[in-house]
Amino acid sequence: MAALPLAIRSDFVLTIFIYTFLSGILAVTFDLIFGFTGQLSMFHPAVFGLSAYVTHLLVLHARLPFWLATLPAAAAAVALAIVVGSICFKFRLKTFYFAVVTLAFAEMLRLIIVNWNSVTNGTLGLVVSGKPTIWWPGTGLVAIRGPVAWYYLTLAALGATVLICARVLQSWMGRAFGAIRLNEDLARTLGINVFRYKLVSFAIGNALASFAGGLYGYYTGYIDPGYLSINQSMEVLAMVLLGGQGTLTGPIVGSFVLTALPHVIDLRAEARAILYGAILIFTILVMPRGVVGTLRAWRMRRAA
Repeated sequence: MAALPLAIRSDFVLTIFIYTFLSGILAVTFDLIFGFTGQLSMFHPAVFGLSAYVTHLLVLHARLPFWLATLPAAAAAVALAIVVGSICFKFRLKTFYFAVVTLAFAEMLRLIIVNWNSVTNGTLGLVVSGKPTIWWPGTGLVAIRGPVAWYYLTLAALGATVLICARVLQSWMGRAFGAIRLNEDLARTLGINVFRYKLVSFAIGNALASFAGGLYGYYTGYIDPGYLSINQSMEVLAMVLLGGQGTLTGPIVGSFVLTALPHVIDLRAEARAILYGAILIFTILVMPRGVVGTLRAWRMRRAA
């Protein structure tokens, strides 16, 4: 992937990959909550959109550098995750009820942003004019501009996200997550603190998603309340289901398919929604494990 810009000079193709990497960060961190601990959270895009606002407002009003501004945004995401997660997990909400309650919290945040005109500019959104900077040897601070620079930045961000998630899942925490996903009641009887580990998974996933929100806002140059909408939740869920839940590569595959498809096939919004629905229905009925899960099962059968 690092060599791709050397072989492909098309800004159009690189832009598709940039959006894929940003969506992939959101999908992978969502799967940490959904695929590995079995919690269907609709709160994820709310943290993504809120972090975009917080990062930009800190850069604009507090004059913080972009990378430093992402840290308070991540801290705010963790604080919100602890509040929302504590309420949901304390009452032992599962599946449909957990999804409805987290969706209600997400909608509450969206309405606050829509109506707080003096800070967020309401439905008109905010224009982001600055760019993140990195230190380059011999040059100093360099602003990230152009598709090639953004390609490498977002690829590095996705790689770091996958690495962090992989390390978490390979640790004792990951084994606790897996036990909770397979059988929550049995995990509790074996001495696993289900409430604590669910909350840890929820906090880590939302903290990592907050960095994607900041990057997305600065790449597109515009932030609006649509970042927190239910449509964003459904798109992320579709990416994970299509690629394969409970895997690290599956959400990335799903994000690439659903990001590239509208550009490859020129469709109106209505036709695109129908196509997405058809793909999801086909995947759930024919490949319930997703693309990656189905390929893994096929390879295991071949090996056997």
